[in-house]
Amino acid sequence: MNEPVRYLSPADRAALTPVHAVWEITLACDLKCQHCGSRAGKRRPDELSTEECLDLVRQLARMGTREVTLIGGEAYLRRDWLEIIREIRAQGMDCTLQSGGLHLTEERIRAAAEAGLQAAGVSIDGLRETHDRLRGVRGSFDAAFKALRLLHEHGLTSSVNTQITSLVIP
Repeated sequence: MNEPVRYLSPADRAALTPVHAVWEITLACDLKCQHCGSRAGKRRPDELSTEECLDLVRQLARMGTREVTLIGGEAYLRRDWLEIIREIRAQGMDCTLQSGGLHLTEERIRAAAEAGLQAAGVSIDGLRETHDRLRGVRGSFDAAFKALRLLHEHGLTSSVNTQITSLVIP
């Protein structure tokens, strides 16, 4: 039986292998989340260049990383995000994405699937009013559900992540 790529074996532990990397490839973001720990919004001037990103992907592969999850801000706001996905897959690693889904359009999803993206998680934080309030953009709840439908339509595995807070639980 094959173990899931995120399985951390005794050999991985002994070698300190970074089996699963979650990589914040940009701080550019189209949401205004109250809880953002990265203070995302605008792209930072010192973000890695495309070549530096591709080199980092190759370094992760050499270290034994088996899955890379792209996050941001919003990963799709980097012009070269598809090139990064292609390189992750070319290096034999799984590639996933976590997104708020606001502008995760059909065109972006199709292009990401063609580049090799395998799965994406979309944040849903409570019902419409609560979600939109927490994410700081009216309509973000509906956009997130639309993104989930489009992911399904394009054959990508999808998941939902949420924050559990006193505001969300009711």
